[in-house]
Amino acid sequence: MRIVNFMLVLSVVPYFGISQNKITGKVVDQLGFPIYRASAEISTTDIITYTDYDGSFLLKSEKDFHWKVNIKSKGYEPESFFVLSGGNTGYIVLEYDDDIKKLLDGNSGLRQKFYWDSWKKTILLPKSENLLVSATNFSN
Repeated sequence: MRIVNFMLVLSVVPYFGISQNKITGKVVDQLGFPIYRASAEISTTDIITYTDYDGSFLLKSEKDFHWKVNIKSKGYEPESFFVLSGGNTGYIVLEYDDDIKKLLDGNSGLRQKFYWDSWKKTILLPKSENLLVSATNFSN
């Protein structure tokens, strides 16, 4: 009987004695789309997690007062903020970095130009503006 009582006490201790605080949130881009695999970490600790397909994350810590949370993802500017107590941070919007902004604006120089030759029914792919390097034939 004493063993059973001891086991019951041990099973209740994690609920009352040692608690973990949770921080939840959702990381989205400027257009409102979720960001997959963004890292969410508590600063000055080794506690890190990654967002899932819908941009949601869950951080757990035994620390009780406040946290500095860092959010990072490739192609976006990093974001840091303070959370005073566990809970839901809501939506965290990451802004695009300069390289992605150039790509979205069309000023990156990465656009491939294609030329359609209607006589030969081929697509000409230039390597530069002055030099045609390949042709693809679509004839039967």
